[in-house]
Amino acid sequence: MKTTAFMTTSPRQRRITWGFGLAVSIGMIGLGPLFASLWPGFDHSPWDVNTMLLGLGVGLCTVAYICGRIAVAAVTEGRRNAIAPPTRRVYWVAGGGFALAALCLVIALSS
Repeated sequence: MKTTAFMTTSPRQRRITWGFGLAVSIGMIGLGPLFASLWPGFDHSPWDVNTMLLGLGVGLCTVAYICGRIAVAAVTEGRRNAIAPPTRRVYWVAGGGFALAALCLVIALSS
């Protein structure tokens, strides 16, 4: 099982507190751009700005999922049916969302 340094070196209580706190706060920030890009009645700018909001929202919501999964893994640590920490796939999704948002921001600023 591969884990990041934060999951292996910090105490269990700190992983629970910071994980849930960051999951809720980052998730609430990420939901705004995500819904703004997908809501049909929202006044959308050009497609690149809309796609930038979508990439930003997906990236932030994925980071919130990662933090939440770390906290849930810490809560269930030591139990018979413990939840595993996040795998590498979610880090790729978050990175892809942020890369898409950065690319669309560059396109929007250059045109």
